[in-house]
Amino acid sequence: MTYAAEPYAQFVDDLLSSLTGGDVREQFRFLPEQAPYRLAATAAVLAGSVRVVGQVDGAFFRFRPQTDFVLAADNTITWRTLDGGPAKDARWPDEGSAFYAAYERADAERLLTDRNVGSVTRLLAESFARDFAVLSRQLEGVYRAGFVETAEGRDLDQLARLVGVQRRQRLAASGSVVFARSTPAPGDVTIDAGTRLSTADAPAMQFETTEDRTLQRGNLSVEVPVVALEPGAAGVVAAGAIRVVNRPILGIDSVANAQPTRFAGADESDALLRARIQRAHEGAGLATTGALLSALTSLPGLREKDVRIAEDYLAHPGVVKLTVALPEAASESERTTTVAQAVALIERTRPLGVRIEHDIDAPLPPGTATPGGGVVADDDDEPATLGIADTGLKFLPVDVNVELTPAALALAPEARAELERQGSDVVQAFIAEAGIGEALVYNRLVGQLIALPGVLDVALEIWPQNDPASPRRRNLLMDNPTVRPVAGVVDVQIGGSLIMLDVTVDFTLQGAGLLGDPATAREVARTEAATRLKDGVAALATGAVLSPALLKNLVPETASYTLSDLHYQAEYVDAGVRLHQQDVQVPLSGLERLWIRRVTLAGSV
Repeated sequence: MTYAAEPYAQFVDDLLSSLTGGDVREQFRFLPEQAPYRLAATAAVLAGSVRVVGQVDGAFFRFRPQTDFVLAADNTITWRTLDGGPAKDARWPDEGSAFYAAYERADAERLLTDRNVGSVTRLLAESFARDFAVLSRQLEGVYRAGFVETAEGRDLDQLARLVGVQRRQRLAASGSVVFARSTPAPGDVTIDAGTRLSTADAPAMQFETTEDRTLQRGNLSVEVPVVALEPGAAGVVAAGAIRVVNRPILGIDSVANAQPTRFAGADESDALLRARIQRAHEGAGLATTGALLSALTSLPGLREKDVRIAEDYLAHPGVVKLTVALPEAASESERTTTVAQAVALIERTRPLGVRIEHDIDAPLPPGTATPGGGVVADDDDEPATLGIADTGLKFLPVDVNVELTPAALALAPEARAELERQGSDVVQAFIAEAGIGEALVYNRLVGQLIALPGVLDVALEIWPQNDPASPRRRNLLMDNPTVRPVAGVVDVQIGGSLIMLDVTVDFTLQGAGLLGDPATAREVARTEAATRLKDGVAALATGAVLSPALLKNLVPETASYTLSDLHYQAEYVDAGVRLHQQDVQVPLSGLERLWIRRVTLAGSV
């Protein structure tokens, strides 16, 4: 329940009614246990004289007779109800708030009766009502000044000082930086307001973003306004000086200011200051789980989703279980140092008398492993694959096989290499985004891969590195909620390697084919054979071997002809290689796309 200023008209009505013998401001509390709401009057109440006011959505509201409430014969106020809630078009007071009733009794003695405009009674009522209304409005301002969400101006400055925050004056230098990546973003990347940046040269000058911005999918960069944390000339830096993101953002490769920072603009707005106060609250206190989370996420690269805090007040009173999956460490010594920093932050922040059982680890670069060969269908009926980390480990390496089918029939080697790199980046980012205990959703990764420019289709396998026999086309769930998936071996292959076939055929005419012109019959046979060959090679399965016998089986005998001879020459379009040897047998791995370029009759030019 909040404090709300009462309107001037309400004070006038109450004062005028009270001066002329009415009963006013009879208070009720809108709670189920307070019902029924019966007026104190023992005698009859004048019909139509009952007025009820109260708070609706934090503001005063005059309720409507017969629409919002009805007055029973025993002087009970009954709120109109439908299925346990307000009736159609009816308004109820805010739950727990006070509402007030005013009314006229039939037997009331009235010493003053003139309520007309300009009368002495009304003038007195309106004069007092104005002072009451002003005071009520001032009290509302005092109430609002005590909360960060509603305080403004100087009041907000005073609240900010309680958590060590000051409004930034125009003396603080401001400018903008560009967050960028080398390839189009596979998905939206959010840069939150309050992201800390600094200059690369010592002494480092700290800056902070002032607005939420998003690097949209498919874009390379986004510009974000920044302001120096320290006032004065030190905040004016040259173009390109701001190059460090204090806490790395997944999906961002670099940051730089294209223009020098300068003194410009106005003082920090209430909205921006309010946001900074709220962020400061998260880490200002100690001895709470929120304080632990805020302290740990101050470590570079550690996200909130990489921290899991569990409390069981009944089974383990006075114990907090903390699991932290630190970012990947380059070496064992770096991992040891980072773990020690995390432990120090926990000890500094933990509540007195509460034991913290922490499990902190960081993965080292993944070792070598042998990925499976090719994409195979799973006959397993399980809806998901369960990832079980080795005993004592908090990271589960995940291997991934990806086959991308490009939309173009032929790709230059440079384009194939670029598409392969983009696919690998998407997989790495997808797994890196997962936090402790999070599932890897198979179709979500497929969607991100197929969204890459120039990708027509995707075949994907994903499985725990320590269980290569598990199903590979399922969501991957963590058996232990304290385990975090990390990337193992990521193998991305580009399918659709175009192989052009020039086929020469010969036929033996029979039956109806001998009745007409032989040349016409052979041409009809050639046309039909070309259609069957084009349809047939598109359906060849992985593991088949391209050979004359295989192609001949695609053209069955008919009543008019029999395919008596077939030869072909192949050309690898992507590699620019033409095989001059005839009928070279080619094992098909599933990455090739066969295309019948032409079918000619033997002996024709």
